[in-house]
Amino acid sequence: MTITKFYAIALLPFALTACTLVELTQDVTPTENQEDILEEQPVRETNNVSYAGTVQPAGISIYQQGSHRLSLPGGKFILLEAENLDLNGYVGEAVTIFGSLRPTVEAGGMIMRVERIELTEPKEEDLADEEVVEEEEKDVNEEEAIELEPGDEETSDPEVVSELPDTEAEVPTEDLVDEEEEEEEEEEEEEDVVEQIAPEVATEEFTQRVEVMSRQDYTPANWTQKYCSSHIGFCNPVHRNWWFKSFGTTNNKLWHVELSSAPIDAMGQGPISVDLLAGDIPVANGTIDDSNGTVVGYTEWTFGRHFVISADSSLKEAVQYITSNITEYVQ
Repeated sequence: MTITKFYAIALLPFALTACTLVELTQDVTPTENQEDILEEQPVRETNNVSYAGTVQPAGISIYQQGSHRLSLPGGKFILLEAENLDLNGYVGEAVTIFGSLRPTVEAGGMIMRVERIELTEPKEEDLADEEVVEEEEKDVNEEEAIELEPGDEETSDPEVVSELPDTEAEVPTEDLVDEEEEEEEEEEEEEDVVEQIAPEVATEEFTQRVEVMSRQDYTPANWTQKYCSSHIGFCNPVHRNWWFKSFGTTNNKLWHVELSSAPIDAMGQGPISVDLLAGDIPVANGTIDDSNGTVVGYTEWTFGRHFVISADSSLKEAVQYITSNITEYVQ
């Protein structure tokens, strides 16, 4: 091997190294994660917003926020959350809600932080629809009553009335109280129920109604009528010889219905009251409490509510039947 070839071979690796591309890197300052930036941005919230609709449970959905939803006309809805209001007491109710609106974490949704709720008086068309349903049921019940051959008691066709006064239902908030205070509150509630069964001084007419109703035959075949509220979603049985009237929402009741052996013109004329109250039932479901001349029946209902059926002790059998036969309204 000649010296020239030796040098050529020795220089070959250096020549190849010189021809290799070198990747240049620039000093880049680390950038913030896009998600971190989004999280740091404040949530845009629109204050003093109001919507009208029907309160429903949130149910199962892609949204992780909100305990309830407000169903709006056209099939849309917004999610609801509240710190100082019991939304369960308004489930199924037509309401107007006031609060602050913001987007949900998931795209495409809106959630309202509820600050105030007002019950909405139903339109005349809605009341007419409910009355039509109840009138149809009344016609069917009248036919059944004729087939059952009524006795000597004078039968009458109940007047269907379903009105919502302007007053709002008072929904109690959850307070921390000791056992003694809870017992005192329960006693006060029972006293309120007793006071609302009849006027302070029972009139002769009211006493006669109680006596007439107490002489009825309470076999299931005679409970051919029923009062139903599509607004609240329940039905309670009514004796074929009785009248009934709904007074809707009152100051301290979510719904108030009265039953009587004669037409009812004003609240308090019906010897039997069927009341829907907010809050958990204070006693065991189905309890019948007969004391001090008054009988009271308790039955659980949906979304933390319960029914209280109250009357004079002579109507205990009727109260037992109604307490055991309150059902869900089905169209």
